[in-house]
Amino acid sequence: MKCIMHIPWKMVDESVSATEVRPRKMKKAFEDIGYNVFFITGSASERNKQIKELKRSLESGEKYDFLYSESSTLPMQLTESHHLPTHPFTDKSLFALAKKNRIPIGLFYRDYYWIFPELHRFNKIKTLYTNLFHIIELQIYNRYLDVVYFSTDFYDWTIDKLRYLDKDLKFYTLPAGVDLSYPQQDKKENYFAFVGNIEFHRLYNIKVLMQTFNLFPQYELRICTPKKCWDINKQYYEPYLSPNIKILHLVNEEAQEFLSKAKYAFCYFPDSNYRKYTLAYKFFDYLGHNLPIICNENDYSGQLVKKLGIGYSIKHSVEALSEWLNNIPSEAEYKLMIDNIEKVKKENSWLKRAETVRDTLISFNKRI
Repeated sequence: MKCIMHIPWKMVDESVSATEVRPRKMKKAFEDIGYNVFFITGSASERNKQIKELKRSLESGEKYDFLYSESSTLPMQLTESHHLPTHPFTDKSLFALAKKNRIPIGLFYRDYYWIFPELHRFNKIKTLYTNLFHIIELQIYNRYLDVVYFSTDFYDWTIDKLRYLDKDLKFYTLPAGVDLSYPQQDKKENYFAFVGNIEFHRLYNIKVLMQTFNLFPQYELRICTPKKCWDINKQYYEPYLSPNIKILHLVNEEAQEFLSKAKYAFCYFPDSNYRKYTLAYKFFDYLGHNLPIICNENDYSGQLVKKLGIGYSIKHSVEALSEWLNNIPSEAEYKLMIDNIEKVKKENSWLKRAETVRDTLISFNKRI
């Protein structure tokens, strides 16, 4: 069996960001369910060469069950390092080629920051320029895609916000993608973990987290963030450092070992409209390590941990988090939560995610 996978940017092999990790794990999941994956990624010129190779393959009679793609944070026309549309038709040509050969196309639409004005990173002119290409990208999706996937079941709201996305497309929520291969530690160390971006001025501010642990020297908070991210933001966080707060820069196996030994993990950020409708990738990585997750009660993650019994939903404030730390759950409650996590993991594995893509696209193909 063969399928096509399309990632419209140049991936960084050693990166631990969700942008890079998710496609690698998705490709492996497709391979694990029996697919030989024709992988299209890299710079625009590299993708052009790969698309030409795919075209030759199709002309020689090769058959592919489906094309699976993932969106970038930036429009696909702007994913070159200079962010200029020097190859505006590269990815459109891939979709057109698949459509011509009656290969169903599904795309995972992620990180739609651009529909939230409070998250815009650029000045007004750059924002208008970028958003224009987002709209063009959606129009390309309307013309060529069969299925659009989202990470949560709030896609009705998302589609309304996107406005330019055709409501006649098929929409599905994908299983999260939890890694079941992580080794599990029988004996956890008594520290709290946070992994990821800590950009002070945007979605990832962890000031409240650090302020709270200043008040609880008996508990240790270990923050694992890329060194570059820490160097940029440390001026804002250094006033809140204390002996029980450690800053780490771990990647790959070291980062996974760090999580495997933790007792709890945080997905605990300031209130944000964006987080009411989305889930951070780290949420599911934590579950892979059997970590109960502490979340903001106003976020979608807070609603989910409460509903599934896999963590704690707490107001985002020093006072609320302090109250929770003063009343740490019993070991019996902790073990019950681990049992719940085990059930949720199995329903949201990477294999389940790949199988969902396969089943929805192949069933769609049978209807056309």
